[in-house]
Amino acid sequence: MLIFKVSSIKRSVTTLVILITTLLVALSCLVVSLNFIHQTYTRSIELTEHITDLVASHSAPFMVYAQAENANRWLQPFAAFDEVEHIHLYRYELSDDSLNFLASYYHIQEAPIPVRFDRVAELSGAVMTDNYIEAARAVKLQDSLQGYVYVRTSRAAYDEARTLSLVISVAVTIASLILSWVMSLWLRRSITHPLDVMVNSIQDIARQKHYDKTLQSFELQELDRVAQAFNGLLHRIQQHIQRQQLAEQQANELNAELEQQVEQRTEQWKRSISDLQEALDTAHQYHNELVEAKKMKSLTVLVAGVAHEVNTPVGLAVTSSSILQDHLAALEKKFFDKSLTSKEFERHLGAFKENLDVVIRNIKRTANLISRFSSLSMDQINQDERVVNLANFWQEMIQSLIKRYPELAQVTITPTIPAELTVIVRAAPMQQVLTQLLLNSLQHAFTRTEQPRIELTMSIAALPNEDERVELTIIYRDNGDGIPPEIRNEVFTPFVTTKRFAGATGLGLHYVFNLVTVILQGHIKYQSAADQGTEFHLTIPVRRATFAK
Repeated sequence: MLIFKVSSIKRSVTTLVILITTLLVALSCLVVSLNFIHQTYTRSIELTEHITDLVASHSAPFMVYAQAENANRWLQPFAAFDEVEHIHLYRYELSDDSLNFLASYYHIQEAPIPVRFDRVAELSGAVMTDNYIEAARAVKLQDSLQGYVYVRTSRAAYDEARTLSLVISVAVTIASLILSWVMSLWLRRSITHPLDVMVNSIQDIARQKHYDKTLQSFELQELDRVAQAFNGLLHRIQQHIQRQQLAEQQANELNAELEQQVEQRTEQWKRSISDLQEALDTAHQYHNELVEAKKMKSLTVLVAGVAHEVNTPVGLAVTSSSILQDHLAALEKKFFDKSLTSKEFERHLGAFKENLDVVIRNIKRTANLISRFSSLSMDQINQDERVVNLANFWQEMIQSLIKRYPELAQVTITPTIPAELTVIVRAAPMQQVLTQLLLNSLQHAFTRTEQPRIELTMSIAALPNEDERVELTIIYRDNGDGIPPEIRNEVFTPFVTTKRFAGATGLGLHYVFNLVTVILQGHIKYQSAADQGTEFHLTIPVRRATFAK
């Protein structure tokens, strides 16, 4: 049997007081030191950035006109700042896309340093290295890059703050260690003697089993409370045994009652599950009926829309043909009666031309509508997958559309597509989707917008438990008039349009919806507000380009 020796409370009190006091003091010193060091670091960084911004804000003229001597003279007053070690001005040459050294300043106690062309483009803010602090800023004039400013400052203040903090912290910690040791000696005498008396009394009661005895009162409040609690413990032992027996009896009764309730509830749950299954079957039946009804309604709307769109030009063509027949009959009668004059012939000839133009124009319109309807067939779209760099794909598509629709050049189009974003996707359907969205904005969105804008963002995200497939997210947004409230719930329904009499058929967004959900197997949703534009959110599953064979 292993016996572990319990450490002395005297030693524990001494150790605890010393440890707590020393730890608190050391922690306080650490916090104060870290705060002081951090403030010094922050001041050094802010000073470097301030000097960098100051030099950058005054260097544009020197770089534009290549005034190296003026730049060198302008940098000399920085000798008043002991922290500034080096300042370099680099001029950007647009002709060969390179940087050239323009001017510099270095502290009297510092030696010149090589040019830092490789660092100016990497530094976005002040950075502290092992030996110095450096920062760089791009110098621009009217958004045109003129060059860079490189500044290097001393980190001596930061190093001095660290050394001073360490010395003060060590001194304060040693002093607190000595003081806590003296305090622990006094605390041991005040606590350990009453504890010894209490321990001896408890051992006597346990050894002799005289549970009728009680501990004496103590001057220390905590020890007196322990003594009172121990005295009450002896009195409550028997009460505890009795309560335990009663609790066991009640637990047995409750277990029996609980088993009975479980059986009853199980039977109720079985009946509820049976009822729920029947309700679920009924709901499925109603759902299928609703789906079929919705399909029939969509088919009715589609047929009615096709009939309406085709009937108008066909009706006009039929009417013009009837007029042509009337003129032809009148012309034929006068011709055979030999009463046809040249004036009447010219009048009939003009009517022939006018009505024939109407017939031809409406027949062409009918043919165009039938062609549009035929284009809705998903079978006519090339569904082959290929590797596509989305940035190049978008740029080529926009250039082609601007040639076909010059008014698109008046719209500010801002794409946000990573240059390296390459995926395997059905390119033809996706091109049709983006084209229809652009044409929809061009035709409907910008009637009241003075500065039309279109923003496009593309990104990919990994799918759970998928190595090859990822999800392509396309966010298309314009700042146009927004979709009217009366048709917002029907934007993807065929033949829904606000410009039917301006040549629109209402098939564009219906075409987009079918391409996204059927061909690309993705999802599309939108949100729109009056005079705040419309945003379409598309998610399309694609494959990583690294899986292409």
